[in-house]
Amino acid sequence: MARQRKKGNPIVTAVIFGIFGIVLLFLGIRTFIGLHGTLLNVTTCDPSEIKPGIYVEGTISYGYGAYIEKTTTYNHIVTKTDGYYYLVDICDKNADGSDNDTARWIGISISKSDNDKFDAISTQDDAPPIEITGVIRKNSSKVQGFLDDYITSYVDMYASYYDYTATSEDYANAKAEAFPYYIEMVDSSDYIFNLVLGLIFVLVAVFMVFKATRSKNHISAPAQPAGTAYYDGSGDFNGINATGYVYQPGNTSGMYTPGMSNMDNTSYLQHQTTTPQTPYNDPFYSQQPTADELQATDSTTYGATDTATLSSSFTLKSDD
Repeated sequence: MARQRKKGNPIVTAVIFGIFGIVLLFLGIRTFIGLHGTLLNVTTCDPSEIKPGIYVEGTISYGYGAYIEKTTTYNHIVTKTDGYYYLVDICDKNADGSDNDTARWIGISISKSDNDKFDAISTQDDAPPIEITGVIRKNSSKVQGFLDDYITSYVDMYASYYDYTATSEDYANAKAEAFPYYIEMVDSSDYIFNLVLGLIFVLVAVFMVFKATRSKNHISAPAQPAGTAYYDGSGDFNGINATGYVYQPGNTSGMYTPGMSNMDNTSYLQHQTTTPQTPYNDPFYSQQPTADELQATDSTTYGATDTATLSSSFTLKSDD
């Protein structure tokens, strides 16, 4: 027989969905606030203002080629190109548009669709400038390693073009011109995507929790077997016992009353004559019927009524 697969806990799944949705909402809200706040103009700013986490805007006019190709791989085989990291100039213009000698290099992460524009400013003198918005990120050690290797090769190419041998000082000075950061390009589509997807995940999580809670709270009462009596915790007994006696609501004697629904008067009198009635020993009463009261009960003549009620005197148990 095939082993039955164990079902997962819906609450755990809902928590995972909720956390993922909250993270997406946080990222979307943060990007929204950043892009709609005060943006630093990387074209005219001072180099000291460039810091990770700052949202920026500006015009990029000069590039130095791509130093990283972002790809998707499958089994270590490149299946597609997703984008590039380009090396570009920032802090290179004055407020009036004139060139500034404080220009510095910084990486910029772009999508594949923007490659032609950044390739143009890297290879053509009259290429149109590119308007950007984004956020500054710190380079990881891997990205920084690629950047350093690219700058080294760039210095070698420059030295070869002007026919001189680059020194270690040349390499160090060139690397010092580059910020250890990159600009991640973002726009309104980024935060809209995060907000919508995050909201969907949160709503799914709330629905799953609500459904799981309702399932746990919806507990059916256990079926009561025919011909048995059970105690419901309220001080009353309900149902029919094995000998055909029923407890009538309002009967405070603590004893069962014979039920007449399934027997006629004659069979009931015969039953009373042949079978002595045993009183129910109710633990909620301190005084049980005496022998005289039981004898009086046994000698009672019942009329042709549907239900006869037995009673006994009692006193409530003292709190002492």
